[in-house]
Amino acid sequence: MAKKQQPLSHVRYSLSKMLLKGKSKPAFRWTQPKSTHPQTGLVVYNSITKSKVPFVPKDGKRVNWYGCGPTVYDASHMGHARNYITFDIIRRIMEDYLNYDLNVVMNITDIDDKIIVRTRQKHLLQKYQEQQDVLSKQAVEDVESAFFSFVKEKLGALIANISEWRTFSESTGNGKDLAFNKGDPKITMYYSAAEATSNAIKTAHENVAAGKTGKEELAALLSASEDVVALWLDKKLGSTVTEHRIFRDLAAYWEKDFFKDMDALNVRRPNVLTRVSEFVPEVVQFIQRIIDNGYAYESKGSVFFDIASFDGKKGHFYAKLEPTAKDNLRRQEDGEGSLSVHSLSKRNQNDFVLWKASKPGEPAWPSPWGSGRPGWHIECSVMASEILGPHVDLHTGGIDLAFPHHDDEMALSEAGLENHQWVNYFLHAGHLHIEGRKMSKSLKNFITIKDALKKNTARQIRILFLLSQWDSSLYYVSGSMDNAIAVERTFSNFFTNANALLRESRLKQEDSDGTHRFQGPELKLMEVLSNSKKRVHEALLDSFDTPKAMRVLQEIIAHANIYLQHGRASIDPQIVESVALYVTKIVRVFGLVNDGVGASIGWGLGSVGSDGGARVDRESIVFPVANVLSNFRDAVRDIALAGGDKKALLSLCDKVRDQDLPDLGIIIDDHSDGRALVKFADPEEIKHERKQRKAKDREERRSQLLKAMTPPKDMFRTLEMCMLYSAWDENGLPTRDNEGEHLSKRRLKRLAKEQEEQSKLHNEYLASLD
Repeated sequence: MAKKQQPLSHVRYSLSKMLLKGKSKPAFRWTQPKSTHPQTGLVVYNSITKSKVPFVPKDGKRVNWYGCGPTVYDASHMGHARNYITFDIIRRIMEDYLNYDLNVVMNITDIDDKIIVRTRQKHLLQKYQEQQDVLSKQAVEDVESAFFSFVKEKLGALIANISEWRTFSESTGNGKDLAFNKGDPKITMYYSAAEATSNAIKTAHENVAAGKTGKEELAALLSASEDVVALWLDKKLGSTVTEHRIFRDLAAYWEKDFFKDMDALNVRRPNVLTRVSEFVPEVVQFIQRIIDNGYAYESKGSVFFDIASFDGKKGHFYAKLEPTAKDNLRRQEDGEGSLSVHSLSKRNQNDFVLWKASKPGEPAWPSPWGSGRPGWHIECSVMASEILGPHVDLHTGGIDLAFPHHDDEMALSEAGLENHQWVNYFLHAGHLHIEGRKMSKSLKNFITIKDALKKNTARQIRILFLLSQWDSSLYYVSGSMDNAIAVERTFSNFFTNANALLRESRLKQEDSDGTHRFQGPELKLMEVLSNSKKRVHEALLDSFDTPKAMRVLQEIIAHANIYLQHGRASIDPQIVESVALYVTKIVRVFGLVNDGVGASIGWGLGSVGSDGGARVDRESIVFPVANVLSNFRDAVRDIALAGGDKKALLSLCDKVRDQDLPDLGIIIDDHSDGRALVKFADPEEIKHERKQRKAKDREERRSQLLKAMTPPKDMFRTLEMCMLYSAWDENGLPTRDNEGEHLSKRRLKRLAKEQEEQSKLHNEYLASLD
C-alpha cells in the first residue's frame, strides 16, 4: 500500500499523547524545507515524519548527505550489503538520473567497545598460543577454567566438571528448552559455544591419555573453544593491553577489508571519509559546547547527556524517530557498549554517555574531564557538523540504528548547535533477515559478503535488492536468489540478442529495397517504449520505487522479444536498439553495470568501436578463437579421412557450439530460418551460470535419489501422509481419508498410478546398487 504524502507546509508528527512528568508536551513539527530553485518532483519516505514528503535540498540541487559507516572489528556481512547497496542505488538515482550534486560523507567507527574487546581478546589469545608448545595438562586445565567461568556468567549454571555440564545440558533439552533460553538468540549462541568447548575438552583429555599432545591437538582445542578462552583471558589480562597501535591495527585491517567488499559489490565510495580517531579534539570541543548550553554534565570523569534538561525545553524534542522507545533502558544500554559501567554516575538512568572515562586496557585521549574516549552517538554529530555545517539535507542508515543511535545523534547535534531541525530527511534501509532472523554480527547469525559472492554475482545480489522496496524488510532464505537470477537472465538474453542483431545489421549494410519497415508493430513498440520511460520516471520519483521500475523494464523487454519473433527480415534493428539503449541506461543508473565500463548496450561486453578497438592486444583476443577453429578443422579432417561419420560430425559441431565457444564468451544461437545468430557474453558469467545449473541439477538428483530410496509400499505411510489417510491395503495404497471415508475410484486410480511410478523409480535405485 502506498504511503500517504503529507501537505507541503508543515508535517505534524504528533507527539501530543506523549507525557512528560505528568504534563502534556507540545507536538513536534517537522518543517518542510523551501527553495526558490526548480525541483525534480522527487518525494521520499522520511523516517522523521513517517510519511512521503517532497525532497527539497537547502541549496538548489546541492545535497549534503551523511551516511553511517561501519564499526570495523570483523568481516562485513549481507546485512551490511543490504544497507550500503540500498543507499548506493539511491545515490546513483539521485546523481546519475536526477542530476543532483551530492556531497556524500561517511564515517568509520574505529573507537568502540566492540573493537576494544575484540582487539584485546585476539591479542591475548595469540600471545597465549605462542606461549604453548604442546597440548599440556595445564592448557587443558586453563580451558576448563575458562569453560566453567563462561557457563556461570552466560548461562547461570554452577558446574565443576564436564559430567555436571552433561546433566545441565540434558535438563535444558540440549539448550532448546524455551524455559531455559526464553527465545533469546544470545542464550542459544552461548550454549553452542559452551557445547563446542565441552566436546573439545573431552577430546583433549582423550588425546593426553593416548599421548597425542602435539601442536595440532593443541590448535584443535583452542580453535573449538576460542570464544570461551578469549573471554576468560580478557577478564584476567585485558587491563594489560594498553598500546594504541594494537587497537588501531585491527580497525585498519577490517576497514580495508570492508572497502574491498564494497568495491566487489560496485558500491561507490563516499566523497569524504571520516574516522572518529581523527576527530577526538573536535569531539571534546563539541561536548564542552553541549555542557555550556546546559544539556550535559560531568560525573566521575565521564560526561552524560541530560535528557530531562533537553526534551521539551527551548523547542527541543528527544527521540523524534522512535518516541515510544525513549524510555527503553535496555536499548539505550546496548548503545552504551559492553565496557560501560556508568549506572551509578548518571542523574537519570536514561541519560547516555558522551565521553567515557577509560579504564586500564582501554585506549584513552586527554580531555578537561580526564583521560577517556568518545561515546558512540557523539561521533556522528561532530563529524557530520564539521564537514557539512549546521544543517544536513539527507541522513541515511540501517533501521536498527534509528533508536538510540540516530535519535541520540540528532539530539546531541541540536543541543550543541542550538537548532531544532539538524536533519531534514532521514532514510532508513529495511532489515535483512536470514532464515527468519535479523542478520546480526553480534549473534553470529550472518553470511559474509565474501561467502555470498562465492555463490552469486554482485549483480545478482543487487538485483535482489532492486526487486524489494528499499525501506522494507528483506528475507534472505534458501532459494531467495532464484528470482534475481531469472531476472538477470531475462536482461542478459535481451542484450545479447540486441547486440547480435545490430552487429549483423551493420556488417551487412544492405541497400534499400524501396520499402520502409516502420509499420504497425514498430509504432506499437515505440509507443510502449515512450510509456515505459514515463512509468519508470514516475516510479523513481516516488521514493525510489525500484521494484516498480524493474517490472516496467521487464515488460518493455517482453514487448521487444515479441517484436523480435517477427524474424530478422521483417524487423527494424533501430527500434530494438532504442529499447536496448534505454534499458541499458536505467540498469547503469541502478549500478548493475560496473563503473568505468564504456558506453554500450547491456553489461558492457562484446562491444567493438568503429576502429575495432584502440590499443588492444589483437593476438590475445583472436588466438583463443583461432585455436578452437584449428582444433575443429583437425577433427573434421580426421572424420573425413575415416569415412565421414555424419553423427560424429554433428556431435563435433555441438561441442563447438555448446562448450568451446561459450567458454570464450561466444554464443551460437540456431534459428528456424537455418541461419545462426552470433552473440557475445561474459565467459565468466557463462561459467558461473553453468556452475549454478550443475549445482541445481545435483540438488534435483539428490532429491530424486532420496525419493527413489522409499519403497512404494511405504510412500503413503510417511508422517505427512498419515495426516491425509487413515487406512491402507496390503500394498500400502490408501483406502480411507483422515476422516475414515472411503476414497473415490478416481482418487484411488491416481494414487495407484503414483505408486506405479514410484515402483519404477525404486527399482532403478535398487539396480544402481548392484
